[in-house]
Amino acid sequence: MTDMLDSFAADLTAATPLHQPGNLPHPPHAIHADHVPLSGGTDPTFGEVRWRTLINGTPTAPRDMVLGIAEFGPGHQLRPHRHTPPEFYLGLEGSGTVTIDGVPHEIRPGVALYIPGDAEHGTVAGPEGLRFAYGFASASFEAIEYRFTASA
Repeated sequence: MTDMLDSFAADLTAATPLHQPGNLPHPPHAIHADHVPLSGGTDPTFGEVRWRTLINGTPTAPRDMVLGIAEFGPGHQLRPHRHTPPEFYLGLEGSGTVTIDGVPHEIRPGVALYIPGDAEHGTVAGPEGLRFAYGFASASFEAIEYRFTASA
C-alpha cells in the first residue's frame, strides 16, 4: 500500500488542482439578493408574483443552473403553468399552497418541493405573503419556456 501511495504522490506533481477558478467550467459567483432588482408583477398571464434571478447564464456565459427568489404579497399567485426542466422550491418566509398536477402542497419556511418536468403547477400565497427559493438545472432562466394553462 505504501508503494502505491508513493506512486500517486509522484504523479500529483503534474496535476492541476481542480478547485482553482481558472480550471472550473464556470467561475465562482456570489451575489446578494438585495442587489438584484425585482422582475414581474405586471403581466396578468403570470399572476402577481415577482422574482429575483440570482444565478443565471447568458448565451456568452452559460451556467449549469438557475437560482432565484420568488416573492408574493398576501393572496398573490403564480398562475398554473408547465415547463420542461424540473424545478425545486424551498420555502423562506410566509406560507402558501403549491398545486402540482392537481395535488395541493403546503409551502412554508424549510419546506422543499420537487416539481417534475412538464408537471402543471401554480402557487397561491397565504395571508402573510410568501417567499421561496427556486431553481432549475438549466443554462439560463430565459431558456425556460413557460406554458401557462388557459383560464377557464
